[in-house]
Amino acid sequence: MNAEQTSFKVPLSFEAHHQAEKRRQGISNTENAKKIYLNTLAVYAVNYYLDCMGFETNFSDADRSNPWMLSLIDVADLEVKNIGTIECRPVLPDAEYLEIPTEVSADRIGYVAVQLSESLKSATILGFTKAAAKISLSYLQSVDDLLDYLTQKEQAVKVSLHQWIKGVITEGWQTIDELLNPQQIEWMGCRSFSITRGKKIDLGLELNGESVALIVTLAPENQSAIKNQDEVNILIQVSLPKEEYIPGKNVYIPEKLKVAVIDDKGDEVLYTTSRQNDNWIEVEFSAQFGEKFSVDVILGESKVTQQFVV
Repeated sequence: MNAEQTSFKVPLSFEAHHQAEKRRQGISNTENAKKIYLNTLAVYAVNYYLDCMGFETNFSDADRSNPWMLSLIDVADLEVKNIGTIECRPVLPDAEYLEIPTEVSADRIGYVAVQLSESLKSATILGFTKAAAKISLSYLQSVDDLLDYLTQKEQAVKVSLHQWIKGVITEGWQTIDELLNPQQIEWMGCRSFSITRGKKIDLGLELNGESVALIVTLAPENQSAIKNQDEVNILIQVSLPKEEYIPGKNVYIPEKLKVAVIDDKGDEVLYTTSRQNDNWIEVEFSAQFGEKFSVDVILGESKVTQQFVV
């Protein structure tokens, strides 16, 4: 098992300082200009790190910020695509606490502490906190925790099954031919259903970086109910994605992998757990149009939640 990474060091290149200088142009107040410069370096560092880790951001949108507005508010935000906005707070080398300005205490999914070196040649991402409150740097969650948090947020984007019925498939979901091996498709009976889509689920260190496939199917025998917008039968399956599936060698999902269906009140209403040598596991239920539920995929201490609305 890999050791947890608690921080991440980023070189602040000429490009980083060019961005910072560009954003503070036109600001006559020296203190405000310095604030904008340091905030920009912090955002650059976090963007660099997230890019290395495979997350997409809207970092380029920062160039369109209004300099006059920047001089009035203390903001260092970075939008992570399909996830939300994080605040990238610069901290000086001798700082002991992460301070959260009042103007960024809302509409943020997290606050990242970025320690700038005295020379401003490098920045170290120390960790993050979810709460908009002053916190000791020693109590921050690690950068690995940040990655896990963003991954869970990304995978938990609510999926509209009603849109699937209309032929509009949520971004990031694949056809079964793209996700599964032909042998798996035959065994799991996916062909007997009308609408089937899936996505890879990363359970982190519990699977040593490997993934499982979450398959969601809407049953065809529901056609009249679907037409009347009454209810729909839903089949949830978990198996290996085809790149992990090796016939005759690696065909089983991990033992004690749990799949649970959670209702809109947060109660577990249905679950199943894999045994040794299970190729896949599944749960089936019906839900009414407009009903909300979520599916938890759990292995050991790792859990990924996917939210749905029918």
